[in-house]
Amino acid sequence: MEQEKVKVRTEYERKQKQVEIQRKIAFSNEVNAARIKVLQSRDEVVSSVKSVVLGELSKLGEPSAAGYKDLCSKLVLQGLYALQETDAVVICRKSDVSIVQGVVKDAASQYKSATGKECKVEVSSATNLPAKDDPVAPCMGGVKLTNKAGTITVDNTLHGRMEVVLQQQLPDIKIALFGRSATRTHIDRDM
Repeated sequence: MEQEKVKVRTEYERKQKQVEIQRKIAFSNEVNAARIKVLQSRDEVVSSVKSVVLGELSKLGEPSAAGYKDLCSKLVLQGLYALQETDAVVICRKSDVSIVQGVVKDAASQYKSATGKECKVEVSSATNLPAKDDPVAPCMGGVKLTNKAGTITVDNTLHGRMEVVLQQQLPDIKIALFGRSATRTHIDRDM
């Protein structure tokens, strides 16, 4: 009789532990689901900020926009500094060809005066960046530069530059939007 009591008690304790484990698992799953919802909501907010920025870039990248010619000149010059080649090909949207053709000589002379290196710059007539209303990969403006062989590419499009800034500034953007996390103790800075 005593052995049966011990057996029943151990069986009861085992089942009680299983119930406790199942309860902890269910609680953990609920907490994780809530965290995922929060992260998805935050991601949606960041995506909406990104779409607002793209809208503003679209306005800035209009060929008729004030300052767009100067912006293209600076983007070409910056691309030449990054490329560091003697021959460069500038790729732009069809709507920007006349603007870019007007600024490449000035950018090449500024590059030569700053670096002392000669650079032959031409605007590509065979390849163009997609238009801003392209459904697959819209381009808001700017330029891409390649070396003559096309093996080195510098993406100085407005969209490409926005992506770089977004990657670099994402922690700061999240802090500005959502505040600092109370549980995070380590912050990656000054790398």
